[in-house]
Amino acid sequence: MRFCIVVGVCLVTAIGSTAFAQTTPSFEASVGYSWLHQRPGFDRRGWVASAAKNVNSWFGVKGEVGGDYSDVIHQDVHSFLGGAQFTVRRNSSVTPWAHFLIGVVRTGEGGVQRGPIFLPETSTDFAIQPGFGFDFSLRSNLGLRFGADYRRRPMGTVDRDFVRLQAGIVFRLGEKPVVPK
Repeated sequence: MRFCIVVGVCLVTAIGSTAFAQTTPSFEASVGYSWLHQRPGFDRRGWVASAAKNVNSWFGVKGEVGGDYSDVIHQDVHSFLGGAQFTVRRNSSVTPWAHFLIGVVRTGEGGVQRGPIFLPETSTDFAIQPGFGFDFSLRSNLGLRFGADYRRRPMGTVDRDFVRLQAGIVFRLGEKPVVPK
């Protein structure tokens, strides 16, 4: 019983202390795990890293790179995207965000075996990726990030749709001054 009380007091203190920090970081960087779903029965797992420069408390410019891999030889996907990120900073414990990213996706499409030589085939295509997520503060400069994205890759007459989930950590650096309302 005492253990539960001590843990409860620690949690309230840790979460409550972040509620007083109503600042906007100048820069945010995150790294994490990525799960990319392309079609039923074909999923890829990998990593994602992003960086955002906050222009003000609700708008930032974001860049993102990621890599997702499967057990099939040369069926990897690498993405290089950038765009706008919108953030609601009303509660410093939970920060919802949304982004709209555009860029390129490079996909391994298998390959051809010519004797002892394997010739990989790849495609590089334009992609759009709207998404949203939540950052949960652990400290004023550190948090957990959870997000979901819809990726559309137009390819001539056929479009490919993907769903990506991510989980990771976010680092907040610098501080923008708060402008009173």
